[in-house]
Amino acid sequence: MLNWIVIGIGDIATRRVIPAILAEPRSHLYGLVTRDPGKAAPYNSRTWTTVNEALSDPAVHAVYVATPVFLHAPQATQSLRAGKHVLCEKPMAMNEAEARSMLQAAEQNGRTLGVAYYRRRYPKLQRAKQLLAAGAIGKPVLAELTSHGWFDGKKPERNRVR
Repeated sequence: MLNWIVIGIGDIATRRVIPAILAEPRSHLYGLVTRDPGKAAPYNSRTWTTVNEALSDPAVHAVYVATPVFLHAPQATQSLRAGKHVLCEKPMAMNEAEARSMLQAAEQNGRTLGVAYYRRRYPKLQRAKQLLAAGAIGKPVLAELTSHGWFDGKKPERNRVR
């Protein structure tokens, strides 16, 4: 069983990652780190108000970092140095130097660092990948995507493969 802590209880954590941890039989939502413990109440798990407190718990195996982007590198690096595996929300860092320091911390501590680019698994993107691999649309030289609006998961037609 992999004991997870989630740092930051914002929209992506509550709508995507926490439900995924709860649904995965090999994972356990061990605790949450938040400045507002009231946000953690619905999850009935341990709650800390500082990252330091949470990382000092030896039962923690993995950390999901879902805080504002400027905190990703310091919190992920701190977690890796504490011997925890890390899944960090995108973008992973504010710049290349921060990203490289995160990778270095993972390597030096023998831990896994992942970045949550879940959209690459959307059915429409998978279908585009298949078409490209099959040569069905020739060799692309430029691609542009514009997306407006909020994806709330309530409109399945937005994610349907055509």
